[in-house]
Amino acid sequence: MSARPVVLLTGASGVVGQSLLREVGEVELLAATRGPVEPGRAARVVRCDVSLPLLGLEPPAYRALAAEVDVVVHSAGLTEWGRPDEEYVPVNIEGTRRVAEFAELAGAPVHFMSTAFVAALLPGAGGTLSETNVTAPYVRSKLLAERVLADSGVPHTVFRPTNLIGDSLTGWTSRGQIVQLISDWICRGRAPFIPVHEGNRIDVVPQDLLSKAVLRAIEGGVTSGEFWVTYGPEAMDMAQSLRICAEHAAARGRRLAPVPVIDPDDERARDLSGLPQLTRTYLSVLRDVSEVTRAGGGVLPTSMPELRDSFGVPKIADTDAYLRTLRFASGR
Repeated sequence: MSARPVVLLTGASGVVGQSLLREVGEVELLAATRGPVEPGRAARVVRCDVSLPLLGLEPPAYRALAAEVDVVVHSAGLTEWGRPDEEYVPVNIEGTRRVAEFAELAGAPVHFMSTAFVAALLPGAGGTLSETNVTAPYVRSKLLAERVLADSGVPHTVFRPTNLIGDSLTGWTSRGQIVQLISDWICRGRAPFIPVHEGNRIDVVPQDLLSKAVLRAIEGGVTSGEFWVTYGPEAMDMAQSLRICAEHAAARGRRLAPVPVIDPDDERARDLSGLPQLTRTYLSVLRDVSEVTRAGGGVLPTSMPELRDSFGVPKIADTDAYLRTLRFASGR
């Protein structure tokens, strides 16, 4: 590997990809995408599609790219919740298989972006997910993709971030995700209650902490390991989260009335009839995320101490980063 390894970044147009393209360190990034992308600090953009054989490239171009690449960061994937299992197969599972084939030809390790929610499906999980859980098909696809990589024999790491929020210092994100959408809804006083299991931590992580960890792993020549990019026992609880929402709402000239927190298994939390459609949707998502967190132990596994010590990931309070994310989102 050269002093500045050449890194093929799949999913360069996604939230993780865009964050990585802002954090480039001592690497040369090739931004791989099938659609429009902000290239950021990428050396160049590579048009390819992980759902297609040879990544959608002609054989000579495929071989030439493999000869150039030292490392692959695989962040391409269908991340939207609520799709049927089969819709996650082409990119999340078969796409990972094709990335592994490319990496084997290139002699390159793979750094795979999974999800901390797989904790709910691993042996020894503290519970099960209901068949209607909106996250379940996505989480299953990520766990299957991890197994594809493990079976491939290609050297690889697995990064398992929890729900991502904006940059730890600025709140910036390339696009809002479910945390920002639901938080804005809460801050506008639209939530009649919040369904959360007792003891669950509200674990969200700034996207730049994930990007820094991945890049430092590449620069350090790390080619194996599983890294839970979460706050674990340091994560805020729902009471802290709601206090931050109230603080943010007050800064925007709104007084946020106290929001009841209800066990998701309580009948009051399950009967959503008569509520507006958006409210029913967000409450259902919150209930399902709480179920995933509880199945994963209530407090997610974490590698944050190791990421700080070994990879120089900065120590940032999740509460501060969450407030900055809310401020950035409201200013867009």
